[in-house]
Amino acid sequence: MKAIARTRLLTALACLSLAALAGAEDRARTVNVYAWAEYFPPSVIDKFQKATGFHVNYSVFDSPDAAETALSVGHSNYDIVTMNASPHLAREIPKGFWMKLDPSKIPNAVNSDPRILKILEQVDPGNRFAVPWMWGTVGIMYNADKAKAILGDAPITSLEVVLNKAIAAKFEKCGISVLDNWQDIMPLVARYLGQPQLSDDPAKLDAVVAKLNEIKPLLRRIASSGYYEQLADGELCLAIGYSGDAMIARRMAQEGNTHVRIDYAYSREMVPLFVDNLVIPADSPNPSGALQFINFMMRPEISAEVTRFIGFASGNAAAVPLLEPAVRDNAVVYPPAAVRERLELERVYTPDELRAFNRAWQRFKTGQ
Repeated sequence: MKAIARTRLLTALACLSLAALAGAEDRARTVNVYAWAEYFPPSVIDKFQKATGFHVNYSVFDSPDAAETALSVGHSNYDIVTMNASPHLAREIPKGFWMKLDPSKIPNAVNSDPRILKILEQVDPGNRFAVPWMWGTVGIMYNADKAKAILGDAPITSLEVVLNKAIAAKFEKCGISVLDNWQDIMPLVARYLGQPQLSDDPAKLDAVVAKLNEIKPLLRRIASSGYYEQLADGELCLAIGYSGDAMIARRMAQEGNTHVRIDYAYSREMVPLFVDNLVIPADSPNPSGALQFINFMMRPEISAEVTRFIGFASGNAAAVPLLEPAVRDNAVVYPPAAVRERLELERVYTPDELRAFNRAWQRFKTGQ
C-alpha cells in the first residue's frame, strides 16, 4: 500500500510539474498589453500574432493615472504599457517603474521621430526607457454645422467657447463635454485666466476652480472616453478633447453615415502636447515578448496603419511618407509649423502640487 501511495504521489507531483511547465510556456508565448482603446487595432494585433507566434491579451485603461495606480502596487502582470511622457513617465522613471530597453533587441526603434525623441529627453534622458508611439494635442472639437448655426461665420480659435459662460450657454442644448483629467483641463483654464501656468497658490487655484464651477451646469459630460462617439452621433456638439479622438469621431460619423461634420481647433491660449510611449514594466513576466512587440509595432508600415486607423500622429518618422496626403497633410493629425512652435509638454508637478490639484479637481467634480 505504501508503494502504491508513493507511486500515486510521485505521479501527482509529476502532473503538477508538467502543468506548471505548460503554464510557464504559455506565459512565455503571451504578451499582456495595457493601453488606451484602439491604440493597437485588431488588424495589427493579428499580424503580430501570426508573425511571431505570440498571443496578445489587450487590456484597456481610461486614464494614465489609473494605469499608474495599477502598476504602483507591483506584479501587474503587464508586459507593454502605453504611458504619457509628462508628468507620468517623468515621475515614474526615477521610481523604477520601467525596464531599461536593450536597443539591440528593438532595431526598428531607429525609426523614432528625432523631434519627438528630443522632447522626450526632458523626461527620459538618453531615451533609455521609452519608445514614442503616438502623439497629439488637446484642443477644441466641435460639430461644424451646429457651431456655424450658433456662431455664424466666426471661427473657433479660443477656449472661450467653453469657458465663457455666455458663449457656452449657447451650446448647452446640443451638449458640451470636457476631459475627466485635471492635467488636461486645469492648465488650460489657468492660461485662459491669464496665469502663466497652473499654480497651487490658493488664490490662483481658487480662481481656476471658480471658473470651472461657473460652467459646470452647462456641461453634459466630464469624460475622457466615449465622448467622441457622442460627437459622431450628434449627442454632443462641443468638447475639449484629444486631436486623435477628433479623427476617430470623424471616422465613426462617416462609418455610421450620421452626416455629422467634426472640426478641431487649436486654442490661441495654449496647445498642450502629449506623447504616449511604449514602455515595459520593470516586473514584466515576458520582457522578451515585449521587446519583440515594440520592434514589430515600430515597423514603418505597421505604425502607418495604426495612424491611418486612429488618426493620432505617429512617433515613427519612417511611417509618415507611407501615409496618404489626406492623413499626412491633415492639420488635425500633424499640426502646421506655426502651431508646432506653440506645443507645450506638461510640466512635472511636486507632490504638494499634485495633492492640491487633485483635491481641487475633486471639489469641482463633487461640488464639495
